[in-house]
Amino acid sequence: MISKGKFVTELHDGDSVGAVFLVSERRVLVARNGKPYAKLVLTDKTGDVQGMIWEDARAQVSGIEPGDVVGVRGAVESYEGRPQMKVEKIVKLKEEEVDMSALVRTVKGDTASMREEVEQIIQALKNSHLKELLGRLFLRDGIKDAFVKAPAAKGIHHNYIGGLLEHTLTVLKSIEALYPVYRHLGINRDLLIAGAIVHDIGKIYEYTYSRIIDMTPMGRLVGHIYLSAHMVDQEIAGMQDFPEELRLQLLHLILGHHGQLEFGSPKLPMTREAMMLHMLDDLDAKLIGFSSIIESTPEEEDFTTFSSVYNRYLYTKRYEDED
Repeated sequence: MISKGKFVTELHDGDSVGAVFLVSERRVLVARNGKPYAKLVLTDKTGDVQGMIWEDARAQVSGIEPGDVVGVRGAVESYEGRPQMKVEKIVKLKEEEVDMSALVRTVKGDTASMREEVEQIIQALKNSHLKELLGRLFLRDGIKDAFVKAPAAKGIHHNYIGGLLEHTLTVLKSIEALYPVYRHLGINRDLLIAGAIVHDIGKIYEYTYSRIIDMTPMGRLVGHIYLSAHMVDQEIAGMQDFPEELRLQLLHLILGHHGQLEFGSPKLPMTREAMMLHMLDDLDAKLIGFSSIIESTPEEEDFTTFSSVYNRYLYTKRYEDED
């Protein structure tokens, strides 16, 4: 078994490194002087680092594709405030030669117990139409297993195996915590919970996630919002006596959960349930996104590098009470 070597989070400016990574991106480009070079994204369970090959680039990456396991020797240097690796040598390795659990990032929680929590929430629904709908949906071939394994995004938040399950469960727990506060507004709890469970279910078709996370052609051309709504509407079409008003509002929860048109939402939230789902979905995504950027920043740094996603620097210091 080949040793993993340093993890991405252990890389610092000036380090000489010999380590094993997954290749999540690979491009061969040409510099202004006409010389080819290669740009890679090297990944392990702790994160990713950009790798640059300046010498014999075409020959070195020949036969290496995204998803391949590679051994890399090189030096770490700082680029725009982040570690970058100048790759001197890269070789393709066989999966059985390395510990894949060190390379593929997965959710920290126990997925079996997390899935059971979601199933218990479904069983506790009082609305028989929604309970039957969710039961039928998860009985579709491969849906339940895919829901447990899929990520919730390619980057920034919940971008790991099991991320979709974790994100969905967190939103459900947020509803359970806040519903009593807003119950007096007439919010339909079962409708909101059902919307939370299915709002991102189309992501099982939006991403590939066996080793590295990438978007499928279906994900790029159609997207998870349409896919989620289509899956739900298709299932409803096979049910008898499903209330049309319930169908309309459930589909609206899915179509409006991104909250703003410029963020890919086909519709703005127009119901109380849709607004609450959007806010809780956005809260979880942003908090996890903030945390992932801060945690990947060296401890000695007060601020992260500038985040183009959030259009700001993030402060890394945590205040802890003296007692």
